[in-house]
Amino acid sequence: MTYPVKVIIVHNTVAPYRHPLFEELSKYVKLTVYYCSLKHGSRSWDLFPRDYNYDYEVLQRIPIRMPIIEESSLNPSIIKKIIKNRPCVIILSQYTDLTTWLVFGVSKLLRIPLIYWNEGIREPQSLLGVITRPFRLLFIKRSDAIIVPGKLSKRYVIKLGADVEKVFVAPNVIDNDLFIKISQQYLPLKEKLREKIGLKDKIVILLCCQLIKRKGIEYLLHAYAKLEREYDNLMLIIIGSGPLEHRLKGLSKSLEVRNIEFIPSGMKLNELIKFYCLADIFILPTLEDVWGFVINEAMACGLPVISTYASQAATEMVRHGENGYIVKPADANQLYEVLKFLINNQELRIRLGEKAKKTVVQEFSVSAMVEGFLSAIKYCIKAAKNNAQS
Repeated sequence: MTYPVKVIIVHNTVAPYRHPLFEELSKYVKLTVYYCSLKHGSRSWDLFPRDYNYDYEVLQRIPIRMPIIEESSLNPSIIKKIIKNRPCVIILSQYTDLTTWLVFGVSKLLRIPLIYWNEGIREPQSLLGVITRPFRLLFIKRSDAIIVPGKLSKRYVIKLGADVEKVFVAPNVIDNDLFIKISQQYLPLKEKLREKIGLKDKIVILLCCQLIKRKGIEYLLHAYAKLEREYDNLMLIIIGSGPLEHRLKGLSKSLEVRNIEFIPSGMKLNELIKFYCLADIFILPTLEDVWGFVINEAMACGLPVISTYASQAATEMVRHGENGYIVKPADANQLYEVLKFLINNQELRIRLGEKAKKTVVQEFSVSAMVEGFLSAIKYCIKAAKNNAQS
């Protein structure tokens, strides 16, 4: 593929974990990314942890607020951008942003090949899911190609009618180099840093996520409370914000959990990585996650990961007993058993963490994700040429 191939990506919001993909992809195609909004209302991200080199623009938006939609955007200027730049391929994601629907219609009118970037793993169990189902089916059946991050998403889109040969896997990744570089600064100082904040001789269990029901935090608290009755050298750190914060703190108190700390989200990436380096075990007890980028982050920092089958990242990245463990969702007893096993095996924790870092570096690098995108782009361009000649 030659550089002059023009590609437009329409993305709902500026997400820091997407920057390395867009930067690397821009080395192979003439890429422009249009963001529908600068920030997502429920997320507190360090938007630009370093300078990234790719063309992007945050479009002027009309915010759309409805009872069934947490946050959506309408960006009419995208029509002018597409007509003016006339790309060879358009890539879009999401299905709740009105701009996504607008771009889909424009691409069909202008006969521009369209790639639908879909991370879903099952039908949404909500009123919004029911209302938007026709749009998901339309995108899946009428797009020229589909990009998914893993096997669960691939199975899902095929079940909804996608042509198998049009589905391309591009595993979700983070900026591995940045995480490893910063973690290497903190890891040699691990014990000094832990002593400084009162964690000397503690086994630290870390969770980073939104404080919402589907993250399964209540099951972790029940498992952890049981462990605290057996061990006096544990510490649970939960980094995150959300509507369940008060409820979770109340549950911790009622379970008589002693060594626990809740830290609000929104810290700079450098500070977040410090907490990964202070920890011994990372856990994500999720009940549903289309991916779970915190698993990438924890593994890049050399932590063994415990998660559930409800996380697509876990099913793709965690090899049970090799670099972490996967348990059933909503099962406090399994969480307790696996945590206890790791608490009692320091050498195993270290070995699993080393393997976790190798896994993320060797198999979940930005080049692997870019390869999936380029395969989909090449497929669309080739198909468009064949259609033009026939």
